[in-house]
Amino acid sequence: MTETSRLANLSASIERLTPRERLLIGGLGAGLIVAMVAVAWIIVGGQLTELEQGNAAISDTLGQIMERKDKYLQEKSRLDADKKRLEQNELKLVKLLEDQAGVQGVTIQSFKEGRRVLTENFRKRKKNDRGESSGPVVKDLVEESQTVTLAALSLDQLTKFLAGLEGRPEPVKVTRLNISTQQSDRQQLREVKLTVATYRLEEAE
Repeated sequence: MTETSRLANLSASIERLTPRERLLIGGLGAGLIVAMVAVAWIIVGGQLTELEQGNAAISDTLGQIMERKDKYLQEKSRLDADKKRLEQNELKLVKLLEDQAGVQGVTIQSFKEGRRVLTENFRKRKKNDRGESSGPVVKDLVEESQTVTLAALSLDQLTKFLAGLEGRPEPVKVTRLNISTQQSDRQQLREVKLTVATYRLEEAE
């Protein structure tokens, strides 16, 4: 049966229906169309809602990023400056201590050197290399220290001595300080033992 014959039979069948039956069939068809449109609207509307929520989340994230951009750039600039100080630090602690002692008229009785690696970048790199030697240069943060003993100095001399050490542009820090005072005069110090450290980034050998 051809398509034309099918359409003719369908048309004849519709014509044989009563007006009431035709009205019911028309209503059913209209109801199906309305239902299909409603389902399509629900699906499309849900997708639009998801898109709007996604766009709102992206806009909120971008807003937060823009708000924190200046702070991030300031922090990055500070960290880059600190890294540069560590990489370019060629300070000799013994000379620094002797120079400051000479300025304040203080005598250093003894020196004790210390050195330790604070990070494990080279060890981790070596562990992960698996025999490969290529790649960027790996540097570790190293602490070099000198523990010194000072005798017979005043509290004012010690204060200026410490200020002269930690007021330098290089990374210098007094990490330990033990003070013994004279029994007769608390402003006069019998003995001072302190540890001074400096820090630098060094390529592991």
